[in-house]
Amino acid sequence: MIKLVVTDIDDTLVNSNNEISQKNREIIEKCKEQDIKVILASGRPDFGMMKIVEDLKLDSYDNYLLSFNGARIANLKTGEVVYEKFLSPERIKFLIDVALENNCDILTYQNGNVITNRDNEYARIETGLVDAKLVISENMKDDIKEGAAKVIILKHPDEAAKIKDKLAKELGDEYEVAMSKPFFIEVNDKGISKGASLDSLCKKLGLTNENVMALGDGLNDLSMIEFAGLGVAVENGNSILKEAADFISKSNDEDGFAYAIEKFVLNK
Repeated sequence: MIKLVVTDIDDTLVNSNNEISQKNREIIEKCKEQDIKVILASGRPDFGMMKIVEDLKLDSYDNYLLSFNGARIANLKTGEVVYEKFLSPERIKFLIDVALENNCDILTYQNGNVITNRDNEYARIETGLVDAKLVISENMKDDIKEGAAKVIILKHPDEAAKIKDKLAKELGDEYEVAMSKPFFIEVNDKGISKGASLDSLCKKLGLTNENVMALGDGLNDLSMIEFAGLGVAVENGNSILKEAADFISKSNDEDGFAYAIEKFVLNK
């Protein structure tokens, strides 16, 4: 029986206008009524997810939040951080050098802000998604004072996938490298993924992967789609993710989130 519905946000739960449809809202309320946890699992920082949490009242019951691709798990009701694994300032500075050597821009998070090496369209997209201030630093390494859960290496979609594959080979022994959008190459500490964090959470809750439905669209969702007893890709998702999924739902603009939950969870 499905006890956890775990969903990505961008291009999965929200539509192309970055809105949560009325249908998706209704399905979330029905899940709550049946004591099924609806858990957000995103590459976004936790502070960039709280507006959605509050809007959907996901903190109104004993529930969890998976942020930074799983680098942090927190209890929304109590505020308890269940798991956290951040990159040290030294490792962030190393990744800044790696990005610049590959002719890429880069961003990370400091003191609740997004910090990047120069003004660029992709960093501005991230600040819009997480509702944070953008700090532009010409000497970015000097301004890294604290650890962060991840960095995002930024490149035009025509080149990003090739660079992601290159960096995965070069950094794969010590870092997790995944793409969340065609221009976002996300780098976390080794062992961090949405799937690994879900495994950890299930063990804490006394559940198995058979109790989990996971929904996503991007390659950073692949680990949780593969972990879940029922892995769902939305129609607009990455082709590799769709191949790995147990079910391909409608697109995010056709309430694919709600459609899959109605089909496999609420009608059972």
